[in-house]
Amino acid sequence: MNVYFDTEFTQFRDARLLSIGFVSDDDRELCIEVHDHQRWREANDFCKSAVIAQFGSIPALRVSTDREVGNLVADWFSTLSEDLTLAYDYKTDWRLLESCLLASGHWPALSASVRAMNVADYANSDACLAAQESYFEGLSLPGRHHALVDARALRARWQKYLEQTRGA
Repeated sequence: MNVYFDTEFTQFRDARLLSIGFVSDDDRELCIEVHDHQRWREANDFCKSAVIAQFGSIPALRVSTDREVGNLVADWFSTLSEDLTLAYDYKTDWRLLESCLLASGHWPALSASVRAMNVADYANSDACLAAQESYFEGLSLPGRHHALVDARALRARWQKYLEQTRGA
């Protein structure tokens, strides 16, 4: 099963997780927000206005540490199929997820049963990118730069890729 995810983080340099959203092929979702005022202070102005400002616009689990994120994610993964492909489109997304799973102690067990896939390595046609962009049309709050909304848009991008490859 594919699970698409996106993260939002404080800044590009020394990034710290602010939120993470997951959506599976069968429409199950998980959204987690890190409510840590120190991280919020470290966030650049864009993240404060475009990311943190959207917190609470979708029901999300609230935590204050990466370890808590890792525990919640591992628990959620256990409700899904054993063979998971975790799909992302930016290397920092993967690094932050892996860091949370390491902090919680779950990564050693999960690393054998999950596969990472950077969607950007495959789904880069104009049609795939347009499918991702079109997901955002008409959205206001929450919108782009909300981790769960971005994960849903990533799934739309991958679905367009699968449609193109099946039709070829």
